[in-house]
Amino acid sequence: MKVYIQTNESGIFYNINDYTAYVGFDALGFEIAKYVDADSVTDLDKELIFVGGIGSIRKRLKKLNIQIPEEIEYPDDLNYFLGRRVWKSTLHEVMKENNFPVFIKPIRTKLFKGKVITEFKDFIGLKFDETVPVWCSEVLDFKTEWRCFIRYGELLDVRYYKGQWDNKIDLNMVAEAISAYKSQPKSFSLDVGIDSNGKCHLVEVNDGHSIGTYGIGPITYAKFLSARWSELTETEDYLYF
Repeated sequence: MKVYIQTNESGIFYNINDYTAYVGFDALGFEIAKYVDADSVTDLDKELIFVGGIGSIRKRLKKLNIQIPEEIEYPDDLNYFLGRRVWKSTLHEVMKENNFPVFIKPIRTKLFKGKVITEFKDFIGLKFDETVPVWCSEVLDFKTEWRCFIRYGELLDVRYYKGQWDNKIDLNMVAEAISAYKSQPKSFSLDVGIDSNGKCHLVEVNDGHSIGTYGIGPITYAKFLSARWSELTETEDYLYF
């Protein structure tokens, strides 16, 4: 069993996520190989697990002739848990409608960081054509946010990452959302937040192939990544235990 993990040109793991994956896969007995650019790996064995950023994972899937999965973010199954209206638009339409405040983020990941638009000057610095498709959302004042890691339909871990640390997450809401998400991948995260009224809502969903650890343990992270990689490549998950 072998895993490729992304590093910089000096051979140092690219970030804490890659290092955590290294510790976990190494402890589980995997052979560890490093790469800088996913396209440089010539071995086309689909069982070779790849760890890295979204761009690297997409490169690898393309090289393996595997369809790149669409971004999840707001699955229809979970609309009930959003607590706000979410819709698709473009920068041009958002500007034209002039219905502020509104939260926007690009449908294509990493084009720019999501932000709340309260007036026209907030569009300055986005540096992209106004036809760029975006997600729009009514604004909720989230006081605290957590990332919930789910693998094979079970909650693995919950990690606080933003806001007031002493607020309590509604784990019943999380369990209901997991149960309601019928089309869920083998591993993913639910980001949830508490609003100013103390109610818990879904912030967004993230695919499990390349997301931050937010402090979960190395072995847990390795098993989490393995589950999604095996699903995408239609190969056996040797860490399914």
